[in-house]
Amino acid sequence: MTAAPAVVGEPALVPGELRGYRQFHLLGDGLYPLVHRASGPWDGRQEEARCASGGDHSCPAADCRCGLYACYRPGSATVALGGANAVIAARGRCILGDRGFRAASARIEAVALPGSVRWRPGAASRIRRLLAERYPDTRVYGSTRRMLREHPPQDVRGLGIMPARDPSRGYRSAAAALWAGFVVAGYSLALLPRGTVAHAGARWWPLVVLVVVVWQAALIWLLGRLMAEQTPDHHGTAQAADPSAGS
Repeated sequence: MTAAPAVVGEPALVPGELRGYRQFHLLGDGLYPLVHRASGPWDGRQEEARCASGGDHSCPAADCRCGLYACYRPGSATVALGGANAVIAARGRCILGDRGFRAASARIEAVALPGSVRWRPGAASRIRRLLAERYPDTRVYGSTRRMLREHPPQDVRGLGIMPARDPSRGYRSAAAALWAGFVVAGYSLALLPRGTVAHAGARWWPLVVLVVVVWQAALIWLLGRLMAEQTPDHHGTAQAADPSAGS
């Protein structure tokens, strides 16, 4: 998550529920916001926003950064490693931004197990029991891909919002592919006879150096773009899924 989203007018009363995407820290007693962890885990039924700055006003407020944050689309809200990707359903007063929103109240509609526990059957089973007990109305998925397929983004054009395309997941996939390609190439060279590798290296070392430099530059560029998608841009626009912004 990044800084507070650009405000579109005054807080609006959203009819029904507004779907959003964000991440949580999955701890032993529930799902915690990425910041303001001292506020405790989200309520198992309906989480109500509280101003972490101690402001005496209804949340969210246009002149404050309080509220429950989420993005309209998964994108950068689900690319960071380590967190539990989730779908929330917000209601009540909302401040709408170009990529996300701040809400007065929300429930966790669905959550995907983090990669750190997904492939450990014992840990995954314990986490599923915890989530079933703590969040009985929340669907738990073993795959973020399946969760997003069954909980697609809503069309928010009726709210006057035209979310920009978020290329974060594409950047992450490209960076992973580059890294995997380098690892595979390295192991492939290890399988060749040393004499062959030494001879080719002596003859083609300028090309090898160029390839490595280009690979590193491409990887750094992709990671830089990925980080930029999770921070405010030069217009001050923000993605509402930033942990530094709110609950």
